[in-house]
Amino acid sequence: MRAQDHLPGRPHLTVIDTAEAIAFYIDVFDAVAIERECLLDGRVLHAELAVGSHRLTVSEWHEAGAPAAAEGRDDVLTIERADPESVLRRAVAAGARVEPPADPSHQVALRDPAGLRWTIVGPRLAA
Repeated sequence: MRAQDHLPGRPHLTVIDTAEAIAFYIDVFDAVAIERECLLDGRVLHAELAVGSHRLTVSEWHEAGAPAAAEGRDDVLTIERADPESVLRRAVAAGARVEPPADPSHQVALRDPAGLRWTIVGPRLAA
C-alpha cells in the first residue's frame, strides 16, 4: 500500500439503503465511486466514494440489523465545495432537509435522506 492510499480519518457511513445513499452523494455532492463491492443478490456491500479531496465509505447493515436512527444525532460530516448554495438546492431537490448552519456566512447544512447531517463549506457567501 502506498502512503497516499491510506487517508486517516476517512468516515465510514452505515445506512439502510447503500445504493440510494450512493446515488444521492453522486447527484448532490458530485461524488465519484472509486470502488463498489456487491453481494450475489445485487445489494451493495460497501462503496468507496471521493467527494473532491474527501474520501468516505458507505455500507448497509444487512443481517446485522438496522443502524440506530440517525435523526437527532449530533455528529456532522463536513465537506468543501465551491458553491455550497448550489449543493443545497440539489440536495433539497433530492430529498434532503435544510438544517441551521453554525456559520451562515460560508456554509450550509442539511440532513440527507439517510438521516445523516452534513455541513458544506465554501467561499464566503454574499450577504
